Amino acid sequence: MSEATSFSVGQRFISNSESSLGLGVVMASDARSVKILFPAVGEERTYAKNNAHVTRLVLSEGEKVKHIDGFEITINKIVEQDDLLTYIGVRTDNNKEASVVEVALDPHVKLNQPEKRLLHGQFDDPNWFDTRFACWQKQNEFSSSGVVGLVGARVDLIPHQMHIANQVGHRYAPRVLLADEVGLGKTIEAALIIHMQLITGRAHRVLIVVPDSLVHQWLVEMLRRVNLAFSVFDDERIEAVKESGENPFDQEQLILCSQSFISQHKVLADAIETPWDILVVDEAHHLEWSEEDVSEAYSAIEQLANIAKSVLLLTATPDQLGHHGHFARLRLLDPARFYDYQDFVEQEQHYSELANAVNPLIENKDLSSVERELLRQVIPNISLEDFDLNLESDRKRLLKQLVDQHGTGRLLFRNRRSAIQGFPERIAHPVPLRIPKEFALSLLEQDDIGHALHPERNLISDDNWPAYDPRVNFLIEFLEANKTEKVLVICAFASTALQLAEFMRTKTSIRHTVFHEGMSIVERDKAAHFFADHELGAQVMLCSEIGSEGRNFQFSRHLVLFDLPLNPDLLEQRIGRLDRIGQKHNINIHLPYFEDTAQEVLFAWYNDGLDAFASTCAVGSDVFKRLGDDLKHALASPLDKENWQDLIAQAHALTLSLKDQVEQGRDKLLELNAKGDEESETALEQVVIAENPVEMMRFMTRLFDSLGITQEEKDAHSFILKQSENTLFPINSIGDDGLEVTYKREAATQLEHLTFLNPDSHLVTQCLDVVLLDVIGKSSLCFVNRDDAPVGAYWIEIIAVLNPIAPPALQLFRYLPATPVKVCLNAKFAAEETEFAPIFKVKPKVAKQLVSALAEPISKTIEAALALAQEDLNRVKDASLINMQYELDEEIDRLSTLKQLNPSIRQEEIDYLNEQKAQLFEIIKAAEPQLDSVRVVINNPK
Repeated sequence: MSEATSFSVGQRFISNSESSLGLGVVMASDARSVKILFPAVGEERTYAKNNAHVTRLVLSEGEKVKHIDGFEITINKIVEQDDLLTYIGVRTDNNKEASVVEVALDPHVKLNQPEKRLLHGQFDDPNWFDTRFACWQKQNEFSSSGVVGLVGARVDLIPHQMHIANQVGHRYAPRVLLADEVGLGKTIEAALIIHMQLITGRAHRVLIVVPDSLVHQWLVEMLRRVNLAFSVFDDERIEAVKESGENPFDQEQLILCSQSFISQHKVLADAIETPWDILVVDEAHHLEWSEEDVSEAYSAIEQLANIAKSVLLLTATPDQLGHHGHFARLRLLDPARFYDYQDFVEQEQHYSELANAVNPLIENKDLSSVERELLRQVIPNISLEDFDLNLESDRKRLLKQLVDQHGTGRLLFRNRRSAIQGFPERIAHPVPLRIPKEFALSLLEQDDIGHALHPERNLISDDNWPAYDPRVNFLIEFLEANKTEKVLVICAFASTALQLAEFMRTKTSIRHTVFHEGMSIVERDKAAHFFADHELGAQVMLCSEIGSEGRNFQFSRHLVLFDLPLNPDLLEQRIGRLDRIGQKHNINIHLPYFEDTAQEVLFAWYNDGLDAFASTCAVGSDVFKRLGDDLKHALASPLDKENWQDLIAQAHALTLSLKDQVEQGRDKLLELNAKGDEESETALEQVVIAENPVEMMRFMTRLFDSLGITQEEKDAHSFILKQSENTLFPINSIGDDGLEVTYKREAATQLEHLTFLNPDSHLVTQCLDVVLLDVIGKSSLCFVNRDDAPVGAYWIEIIAVLNPIAPPALQLFRYLPATPVKVCLNAKFAAEETEFAPIFKVKPKVAKQLVSALAEPISKTIEAALALAQEDLNRVKDASLINMQYELDEEIDRLSTLKQLNPSIRQEEIDYLNEQKAQLFEIIKAAEPQLDSVRVVINNPK
């Protein structure tokens, strides 16, 4: 086996970085690139020739090789013709001579030749044998955890979020509506689901479509939360690739764009010409649809949803303010199921009756005879006699069965803030101020609302305005009186934030930083880190509107709104930087405003009309939609108090009415399903066990030491990784200045500059891969000093691994992850369970002489050890077959039964599970253990 210097069609190569791809075949080659197909998994890769991390498979005489048709030969001759190798030998099944052309090799051939390396004197440091086994064990442990793809997110462990992500992320081609109330983390749930689907191989290409104002927020969230770098597509991006003649959407796997962009006819035409595994649509309630009129935005999303395998729709208002709109979103998820609105209304009526009937069960009340009779009527297919409703366990069992049967139970996930623990109280602190004459005079010259709400913009060329703006004076006094508090200040414009910062720099000693759209992402990271530092960091961060982009500053409990936005959703986003689950303190919202101006009107609108400071207002945007024109008129006439106070009263009444509609529209059965309760706790426990920071730190510390990567402790929660010329396998993510990392989730969520090391993280998997995909540690020899054994006594240790290859979408790792077994035999072929420590290296010349002398018994002992390992691994294989069949059969039976009662169960999902079971059965049944590594241990007591 040697590094390739040329490529010819038909030659066989193995990826150095993706061993799970199996054996690839060269399909095409030109001056700069080579295209390689990996038949075992049905995937194709294109490599640049000067940087192709692949190795050509070249076998030797005496080795066995398998033909794609299944027969195997022992090689006794190799012929090369037209750059292709032909292996000639004797078939192992019938002893007849046969040949295997290189192009016809079985794609499952693997590079496991430790015995050959050993007998040819290729010795590694004997400690690497233990390192390899530890890496295999760690990989197996995490693959078996049940939470692959869920651990690595930089998020707090919130039960309902983990439950939803775990439920949806494990499904084949999920199509769901994520409808949690504001602040409960729909974006995080979507990010977790996307991450799980990508990590586990169920998805590769993702398109996220969001309102124009949220593009940057999503870009940041996906990068910060799940380390996924999406490419933003806009008109400029399309124009840049236009001349190539290629479909721009074929150039990237992960794409983010705005609704207005994707709705353009030419853009949409390209987008629907390429396949999508997942389509995500945020603020889906803005997509307008009726049987008579379909908006361009809805039509665009509908066409994309028709070709995407999975669809995630996000909205905080799924059904409360328009049944037509709810139906419109559901038909995007399943047009075959939701095709007729009237039929949908009739079915929903039945589900509403069911939801009302189970209320006593949910509230853990004793059921009256009338309520029991009502239950019998709405669920005639379930016998209540099978349940003892006086027992909590039976109540839960019945509720679980009812949730499964619920009409939209598998499609819609909705949690309410009132049902979720952990939210802080909001406290509004209004600060009424007199408007300075400079601002008052400027307003006489400007009569538009924008200038009325932001009077400093009228004097933007006057750098001295902060000196006479009483809002600035209030802010300075507040900061100086609360020097130990972290304070977030948000204003509408970057120019305002910058001028405030300059004033603080020249007139005060307050530590501050700025955060605005004119800064690069790296610069914003540094500013956020400076603000988060509790010892030497900034006391105050001055943000433009982009400060509400999705960053969370839960370590702060003081928010100063230097001005107020017209859009209620934007106000909620601002407050949401602090008002999140996990906030440990009440939130103080400081609201300076000028009396008798548009600012006072807008403050009263939010405070008295929408009650938006004291609590979230999910109906705020609908109130604004209905009364927005009247509000703008009131803002233009702030001295007409009778008029705007009447408007505030109308807004208050409308807000209460709409909130009442929301409350009446509650479906407690759906909420029960979304919250998860016991299931969410189970998912949470699995994540906590899998990420175990103490165990992860111990393991990675040993691995880093083996790889030649230094890990220096920086403080109580972080370390700095550095590479040197002695590092065996350079890791790209560790730059010249090192990399700051943490093993603690709490530190990772608060300090975003830290790389979070956990079983899901790219750095951890990269370190495991560089060990397991390399030959290092595959063959070694060492001495031990044992007085209880004669001089020259020897033992053979082997690691055998059962690691079949399958397409990622089959989720083989859930049932049979790569499984290692270590076997140790003495010279008499007797198994010994012993740990050799300490061990001593042997000079290469001496080692070669010893192996030469023991070549035949070593080979026989390895063969015997491998046979023992095969017995153990066959038991693992049999158990995994039983487990796989039981688990998939149970799910197939469950869904097939439910499909008769609940039309939202898709036949496509059942068909896929049957196909998955059939393919996994054949793959697991045919799996054979491979010899991974050998260590010869010889007793040489001093």
